[in-house]
Amino acid sequence: MNIIIAGAGRVGYRLASTLSHRHNVTIIDQRAAALQQLQESIDVFTIAGNIENPDTYLPLKNRRFDIFIAVTDSDEANILSTLIAGDFIDADTKIIRLKNPYFADSTIAGKLGISSAVFPFSSAARSISALLDYPQANNVKSFIYSPFQMVSVYVESAPETGIPVAEFVHETCVVVGLERAKHFTLPDAESVLYRGDLVYFFGDPDTIRAYCARLNPAVPDRISRVAIFDAGLLGLEIAKALIPRGIKLKIIDKHLEKCERASELLQEHASVINSHYIEHTLFDNEHAGRADMAIFTSEEDEENIIRCLEAKEHGIPRTVAINNDIERYGLMHSLGIIPMRGPKSSAYYAILEAIGSSSIISERHYCGGRGIIYSRKIFSDSPMLEKMLPPPDPKRCRSFLLRDNLLLPWVAKLQLHEEDVLFVFLDAENEEAMKRWIYTL
Repeated sequence: MNIIIAGAGRVGYRLASTLSHRHNVTIIDQRAAALQQLQESIDVFTIAGNIENPDTYLPLKNRRFDIFIAVTDSDEANILSTLIAGDFIDADTKIIRLKNPYFADSTIAGKLGISSAVFPFSSAARSISALLDYPQANNVKSFIYSPFQMVSVYVESAPETGIPVAEFVHETCVVVGLERAKHFTLPDAESVLYRGDLVYFFGDPDTIRAYCARLNPAVPDRISRVAIFDAGLLGLEIAKALIPRGIKLKIIDKHLEKCERASELLQEHASVINSHYIEHTLFDNEHAGRADMAIFTSEEDEENIIRCLEAKEHGIPRTVAINNDIERYGLMHSLGIIPMRGPKSSAYYAILEAIGSSSIISERHYCGGRGIIYSRKIFSDSPMLEKMLPPPDPKRCRSFLLRDNLLLPWVAKLQLHEEDVLFVFLDAENEEAMKRWIYTL
C-alpha cells in the first residue's frame, strides 16, 4: 500500500519504521533533523514542510494513496492537515490521532471524511478502568464480536513443580500466551506455569476472575481507593473513567494550577492534593498509602518506575506505571509493576490495528506487542457459511471457534455457522503469513 504519515514524532517514527517493511511510506514534517534521522534508519520518502501549509502537499497533488495518517501532538494540526490533504490527494482511508475527548462524541470525524479517529488518552484511561474488573490482573482486552476477554495475570502462587496449563483449559476459557524471562510463547496443554510467569487467559470474564484469584490470592478482590499522581490530561481522563465506578479518588500534583483545574473539573468526586509527591511523608500525611492502587502518569518511565517502587514500600498492593518507551516494558514487569500503554504507544497500536482490521476481521495486539490476535465473524452473507474449513498451521498459532459462548479448539475441519467467531492467537513473528491466511479465507 501507499501510505502518507503527517508528523515524524515518536508515533510517526514508529509507524513509519513498522509499515515501511511492507508498504511504500511517505512522511511529512517540518523538522529537517527528524526527517534526516528517519532516512538514515528506514526506507521512506520524506517531504520537509509544515503539514498545515497547502504548499507542502504540492509534490503529491493528484496522486492516489491508500491511507493518510495524521499523528502530530496537535489536534488542530491533525485536523487541518486532513482537510488540506483531502484537496490535494486521493486517499481511500484517513486515520487521525486526537487528544481532546470532545471530538469522540462530535460529528467532526464524519464531516472530515475520517475513516478512523484514535483517542489515545481516552484509550489508556479505559484500559486502566478495566483493571477494576480483575483486581489481580495486569491487562485486559475486549473484542468487538464477543463478550469474551483476554486478561493477563502474574502467577504469584504455585508449587515448585508448577501448575499444568491443562488445569486451566475449559470450554469457556483457555490459555493463549505465556511470558517467562522476557520470552513470549504460545503454550499448549503440556506446558506448565511457574511462579513469576505472566499468563494470558482468553474466555468468559467470570471464569477468568476465578483463575486470577487462584494465581494471585494475596491481592484484594476489590479495588475501592485509587491515588492518581499527576493532574495532567491523562490523569484527568483516568479519573473521569473511574468516577462512575464509585471509586474513592485522590489526585496528587505538584503544580497548583493543574490542581485547581482538576478540582474545578472533578469537584466533589475526587480529593485533589497539591504536593511535591517526591516527599515520602505524602503517603502518611495525606493517607495516600491507604490506596488499593496507585497510578503514575508521568511521560518519563524512569520517574514512574521509581514512584511505583516507593508506593510498594508504603504498602500499596497494586501500582500502575504508564509505559511510554517499549524498552522499559520488561523492566516494569520484572519489578512487579503493572505497565500500561501511554498515549503515544496507545496511538501507535490503535493505528496499526485500524490498518490491519476490516469490517469483518479485527486485529489486536498483546500488551508489549509480542503477540497478535485476529478474529473474524461469520455473517449471514459470508462466503464461508456452512463450509468445512481446515485449521491454520498449529505450529504458527493457537486457534479456536467461539460458538454459543463456548470455545471449540480448532484442530480439525469445522463447519462454520452464522454468528460463529474465529479467533487466532499468534506470535508477532508469524504476523505476515497469518494475516494473508485469514484475509484469503
